[in-house]
Amino acid sequence: MSSSPSTIRVAIIGGGLAGAAVLRGLLRYPHIAVDMYEPKPAFRDEGPGLAFTTTTQAMLAAIDPELDACLDRAGAVITTTGTRVATGPHAGRQIEVNGLGGRCKKNVGRQAFLTEMLHGMPPRMMHTGSKIVSVTELASDQGLLLVFADGSQKKYDIVIGADGTHGFTRRLVLGADESLSKPHSTGFWGLPIKVPLARAQQAMGMQNLDPSNPHQAGWIGDGTAIIYDLIDNGSEVQIVVYGKTDDIGVGEDDELSSPPWAKLFTPDEFQEMFASNQIPVCQGVVDLIQSVYTVQVAAICQLEHSPAPTFVTKNICLIGDSAHSMLPFQGASVCIAIEEALILSTLLGRLPSKAAIPAALQAFDQVCRPRAEQAALSSTETGFLVTGRSPGVGLDADLIQQHLRHKYDFLLDVDIEAQRATANMIMDQLLDMSEV
Repeated sequence: MSSSPSTIRVAIIGGGLAGAAVLRGLLRYPHIAVDMYEPKPAFRDEGPGLAFTTTTQAMLAAIDPELDACLDRAGAVITTTGTRVATGPHAGRQIEVNGLGGRCKKNVGRQAFLTEMLHGMPPRMMHTGSKIVSVTELASDQGLLLVFADGSQKKYDIVIGADGTHGFTRRLVLGADESLSKPHSTGFWGLPIKVPLARAQQAMGMQNLDPSNPHQAGWIGDGTAIIYDLIDNGSEVQIVVYGKTDDIGVGEDDELSSPPWAKLFTPDEFQEMFASNQIPVCQGVVDLIQSVYTVQVAAICQLEHSPAPTFVTKNICLIGDSAHSMLPFQGASVCIAIEEALILSTLLGRLPSKAAIPAALQAFDQVCRPRAEQAALSSTETGFLVTGRSPGVGLDADLIQQHLRHKYDFLLDVDIEAQRATANMIMDQLLDMSEV
């Protein structure tokens, strides 16, 4: 391949973690000129904190070796992980999961990490408050025209859609079919809170929240799951409670409306969901949440997309939640997004010319989309398991362990160098075919 291709202009739409990871990966290539656009006034990534396994940490380092230092500056805490059953005849039983155990993860606040990822990035590339109203393909392979709300326009050769579950770039690839472009309800809900360490220790017990021996603890309940860990250098405790219900949340989920965004409970209703859970630390979590939500408990409905038949057109590519929003139970969405950022930046870095862009994007799709589909399915299955709602398994600790033990293998054991090599090979094969 030529070592001096003409400049290739890349627009990243969306200023969250997926977009930031691609940006960091592309900066090393002098033939790529990249801009990142975010419609909000600041770069933000909402949601619970992140848990990066050693495998994902290695991918971050492959994207940019400085990202490991970003984790540390963001207050990441090296954590031991454990999962137990919280209710039923096997209450208290530990569930062994391959690859998860002693000092196996770095837990970090989502926004703190994003801030560090973007710190020091060239200001000329960073565009907040930039609302894009249209993306149009130009004639004669002249690229894409982005039109902004202020009337300005700019041309690019590639658009990377990283604007999340509710972004518009998914429609650019998949069209107006709302069954594909819009997320749908799953019946799961999640409630994240973050509280100072001392306050959490008072409610949950100091022995359960020891900064000198940090743990990420998961408790499997009867229709609920509780996860808590330390972030921000151990000064804050992040708690996420999940549940599975069959009814609809606020907003009717039908073809004419958006999916429900919230599931509301009175404090008594919330307390009743944990009535069979007598584990003291879990009751402390419930009490802590009720001290925050004194009138009404507002949980967030968990949404997912239907599988996309493709993540790409000839010059547009979806990544992260824009491509594959999924349930959060394995942390798979961010792991897969980091994989995608590494593979996509690798492929674009090898572009010999603008004419090779479709081959690079097709190679990305062929390697990354099957992984995302596997992750989405596994995350759903894990959600049922950790909320005690898996058919035929329920709260039986032996069966839960049987199904969970190898659940993370596909995330932990991935050979990312082999994935990159496969993507490069597919790209080269497509380029060879185009020259015939």
